[in-house]
Amino acid sequence: MRLAEVYDPGRPGLPRGRSSLPADVVRTAQRRRLLRAVISAVAENGYAATTVAHVVARARVSRKAFYDHFSDLEDCFLSAMAAAQDAIVRELMTAPRPKPTGPTTSREILRNSVGAYLALCAQEPEYARCILIELPAVGPRALKGRNRGYRMVADLMRAWRERAAESHPEWPPVPDQVYAAAVGAVAELILLYVSEGEAASLPSLRDPVTEILLGILAAPLPAP
Repeated sequence: MRLAEVYDPGRPGLPRGRSSLPADVVRTAQRRRLLRAVISAVAENGYAATTVAHVVARARVSRKAFYDHFSDLEDCFLSAMAAAQDAIVRELMTAPRPKPTGPTTSREILRNSVGAYLALCAQEPEYARCILIELPAVGPRALKGRNRGYRMVADLMRAWRERAAESHPEWPPVPDQVYAAAVGAVAELILLYVSEGEAASLPSLRDPVTEILLGILAAPLPAP
């Protein structure tokens, strides 16, 4: 999965003018290229320094094509972030898990999910930079978009704890705010690595992040 992309300037872009490709195929391809290009451009330049010209040049589509899809740069960027968040959650929900030698424990499920999320952030450093560093500064709509993505991850955590708690009736209930706090704690840790150009090292945090989440979620599961 690549959420950001710079298209090869040595290769032709999408057909201009009349084309043998169906119009809906061309429009879909244009939108996909623009969404990937805006993530790439913002990650490299910062949102404040990014222009529509940067995006169309990376996507290798016309300026007219840009405005056929988006009203302005903010509209394009927020659309890209929403699409990327959805793709990340789908990937987390469908990612294959290693086959265990015995019954899979709740700890292993959480550990595997944390590992998958950190691996995605390492594979998609442009996305991580955009959502953690650039998105909150764009404006109120952008902040709502970031919070939407955080809620989706929090919902995954809630679903995990509710399933795990079925085998642990001694666990106390936790308020909804705990899940938001858990997402925020992990995001801050990832931000530290991304801002220092160390996104590739994120998978090494799988076990520490698992322990952090178990503590925040009041889910004391012993290590195997």
